[in-house]
Amino acid sequence: MISRNKVAMVLAIFAGIMLMFSGANGIGLWETIKVFVITYIIDHLAVQIFFAALIFIASLGGLSVIAGGLLIGKSRLTTGKLLIALGTGMGIIGLAVSIVIDYESGDFSINRYYSIGSLGVILSIAARMIAVKTGGTDKNSNQPQTEGEEEELEE
Repeated sequence: MISRNKVAMVLAIFAGIMLMFSGANGIGLWETIKVFVITYIIDHLAVQIFFAALIFIASLGGLSVIAGGLLIGKSRLTTGKLLIALGTGMGIIGLAVSIVIDYESGDFSINRYYSIGSLGVILSIAARMIAVKTGGTDKNSNQPQTEGEEEELEE
């Protein structure tokens, strides 16, 4: 049986490839958040440098998602999920925000979301949701997460 993290890794790699081909990245959402923070919360050089780093990673888009998937495959779950989130514009939050903005501006069309970029975002969200920490039990049950762990526990 294939582990959940291997499935998440493959999904993230496919999602990253789709995002690269479509040219989609998470830069727009992070730029909006940066402007909001600098305008309404704090305007400090350290904050601007922090957002510059986030926006740089987000500008890589699909490459960030692929790197995140590879890290998930290497059991670097938190870092992998973070790179996927940055590359897609925080995934489902970014997708929801863009739908709301389009709807409110009167420019909403469901056809806009039938693209390879949107499919890449959806696959990256699925990859983040599928990836789990290994070496323990699932939070919702007392069952081991993979067959390999089950065999180890029986011995």
